[in-house]
Amino acid sequence: MNTQQAKTAHSLYALYETLPNEVQQAFLEELLQKKPQQLEDLGFYLACKQAKDENEFLSEQEAQAFIQSLPQ
Repeated sequence: MNTQQAKTAHSLYALYETLPNEVQQAFLEELLQKKPQQLEDLGFYLACKQAKDENEFLSEQEAQAFIQSLPQ
């Protein structure tokens, strides 16, 4: 993300924060309804990035257990 995109994102968030709670809630509901996969992917990406930044990796055994737990 370049500097202009980051500034735009911050400005949109600042605008969101000024909205009444009911409008914020309605916006979040609509966002979840219309962009569920993007939100899930972003949450997963951010969790992975945080784990990497904190050097919290799965052991080989944990990784294999996770892979085996995934639906086929």
